[in-house]
Amino acid sequence: MSAPSRPQLEGLGLSSTCVDVLRHLWDYLDEEMTPTSAERLRAHIASCSTCQQYEGYQSCFLEAVAKLKAKLSAPEQLRAKLAEKLKGEGCGCWHRAKKD
Repeated sequence: MSAPSRPQLEGLGLSSTCVDVLRHLWDYLDEEMTPTSAERLRAHIASCSTCQQYEGYQSCFLEAVAKLKAKLSAPEQLRAKLAEKLKGEGCGCWHRAKKD
């Protein structure tokens, strides 16, 4: 899954900084950013109620998926297919779909 495009987000009236945060939030939540970039996002989120709400929603979503993953097991073939789809969509965490 890829982030919404910059023009889509700018069309919502978001600031340039908010657009950057929302486009990179999943990388941040997956801890796939440099420490410097992560700190910049963290600082903005701490001062922006819009980004705080979005970060809270996305964190909750990822926690729910992790809980379901722990309870359910998918066949290897399905996980491989999902990983390839995620990779094709530009998702930086596609390799995690292959893991148990």
